[in-house]
Amino acid sequence: MAATRAAEPLERGQDRREEDRARHAASRAAEDSEDTRTRLDGQRARQAASRAAEGSEDTRTRLDGQRARQAASRAAESPERRQDRREEDRARHAASRVAEDPIQRRTRSEDQRRRQAASRATQWIFMEGEAFRYDPANNYGSHPQLCIGQMSDVCPYCNALKWHAETRGMCCSGGKEKRLNRSIFWITLENTIPAFK
Repeated sequence: MAATRAAEPLERGQDRREEDRARHAASRAAEDSEDTRTRLDGQRARQAASRAAEGSEDTRTRLDGQRARQAASRAAESPERRQDRREEDRARHAASRVAEDPIQRRTRSEDQRRRQAASRATQWIFMEGEAFRYDPANNYGSHPQLCIGQMSDVCPYCNALKWHAETRGMCCSGGKEKRLNRSIFWITLENTIPAFK
């Protein structure tokens, strides 16, 4: 069947898919709620069995293809369609959450926390052990997860450079501590060497 479909002309493939869509839509419109539930349960079972039989490479390939198709679909959306899709998603999620009982809500929250923790952990895997193999050729400061901005703000009390969101006055306790501008000298047997200025 795959070879037959690969050999068919583009227009024939589009016509066949359109006929399939119309036939499926008519079939689903004629379903009652029990038929729909039975069909979806069967579909879920087949999909679960198929995914359980997948190897890790097959899973990765399937998910990569799914991500690419989703990205292409969303890139082709008009702004109005995107807004409609997001509204539909919000309404569906809100209805789903209203229908949850406390146990389902707790389970969903725990799953979400687990997914977030795993996601955050994988975002930093690239830095694991990096302090022990520091490479000056890498521009660490340009990485979006490492860049915290420039020290462009100046403390009004001691003129120390600070980051934008850094608390005012932390460097000198709000002007209570005065910076000493003096040289430190190291005394050796031969001479005096200014170490710091």
